[in-house]
Amino acid sequence: MNVSIMLDELAKHIQAGTKKLQLVTPKGTTRAPQVVSGYLPPKDPKDVDGVEDFPYVIIRYLSDNTDDEGATAQVKVYCGVYADDDQKGWQDLLVIMNAIRTYLLSQKAFGKCFTVELPVKREIPEEQGAPYWVGWLTFEIAIPTTLEEDDYVKRFFAN
Repeated sequence: MNVSIMLDELAKHIQAGTKKLQLVTPKGTTRAPQVVSGYLPPKDPKDVDGVEDFPYVIIRYLSDNTDDEGATAQVKVYCGVYADDDQKGWQDLLVIMNAIRTYLLSQKAFGKCFTVELPVKREIPEEQGAPYWVGWLTFEIAIPTTLEEDDYVKRFFAN
């Protein structure tokens, strides 16, 4: 299975779970977090009115494993929020992380063939570079495996 497809489907899934959130941007407006797979899009330094990075959710591939039990991919979901107030910063970070965790646990299946596996681990480092607050969730996703092509499989797909 193509891991990039899984990441894109997970981004869509998480976006559905965070679309109602309204979090502060560095310019003082509010919006739902941008959700991307891989990395935040590059910025044009000349475009001062461009999309702000914060708040964001970034889905990253860490590793994958295939064995006799099946196949899984480990992903890390980075979350970032902006808040001038230290108390509001860590709380807003928990709001976005709670929304993602709750959505993933209530709707584990996504993209027609992927499933979130337990445990879902959530971490917030003690040291933060306020006013920017970051944390992440780490978990595995069950992904479809490739069938070994033997006579049975060949006959099955021939019909």
